Amino acid sequence: MQKVVWGAPSFWIERFPLYWGIDQGFFAKQGIDLDIWYSYGGPELARAVSKGKIHIGEMGLPPFVTAYRQGLPAKIVGSSVIQQLDHYLAARPNIASTADLAGCRIGILSAGSCDDYFIRKILSVHNIDPNGDVELMPLGEDYGKLDLFMDGRVDAAFVVEPQLARGEHEGLVRVIDRVADYFPHYQWGIILASEAWLQEQGDLLGRLMHAFRQACRSIVDQPGQTTDLGSRVFGVAPEVFERALQRDLPRWETDARLDMAGLQSALKVQETMGLPTANLALEEMVSQL
Repeated sequence: MQKVVWGAPSFWIERFPLYWGIDQGFFAKQGIDLDIWYSYGGPELARAVSKGKIHIGEMGLPPFVTAYRQGLPAKIVGSSVIQQLDHYLAARPNIASTADLAGCRIGILSAGSCDDYFIRKILSVHNIDPNGDVELMPLGEDYGKLDLFMDGRVDAAFVVEPQLARGEHEGLVRVIDRVADYFPHYQWGIILASEAWLQEQGDLLGRLMHAFRQACRSIVDQPGQTTDLGSRVFGVAPEVFERALQRDLPRWETDARLDMAGLQSALKVQETMGLPTANLALEEMVSQL
């Protein structure tokens, strides 16, 4: 058995195929003993790749592009299951829609982040001035936590699964919008592999991705059988995990296929945000396994 550490920047539902693949023996059948290593976001994960601590992992496209421009020795080898921008804007239950957010406190990851850009775009569509009609609150390490709503610190924020389904179940939040409805063609989550692996461990990487695809397809084929494990992994009630899984499952990218047009679209969005992407050719960043 070969030990492999898969890096991830967050403990969200898109990690579930890894846990399911371990539980069902998909990785073991490929001779792989898989561990999951969590970082505090994309930049830390990129540093781990640069130092050779990990060779495979997932992150959002924007931090990957930034790290790649700074010399990250890695390439994109596939798409995570959350390919599109399935970021949900949740609000206190008494807020009916995005159009009702004027005068509210809205939580974002940080100033200048993709969240910041996305919420400004969404608010502008609804004729709400993000610089005057609302208060955008950088959350940092509190990002995605339901305590923000319990304590009354925010009126709305981006919340991810399965905490979103838990918040609905407990009557803390309601979904009022989805980022992908405003950016319908956008390759968000990517899987990266180090240059060292691409040059020296092609067979191992191929077996690893085969097991990953098996796990993804298995979840789609039998979602009801995954509820108990999902409940234990994420510490939520079985019905909460089932609700979280079913919300996005029809849009999961189960074969890790990249949306190349979506990648190009995402780079254009980053240029709009003022992030440098000039002279970056897609074929440079992407490795076709």
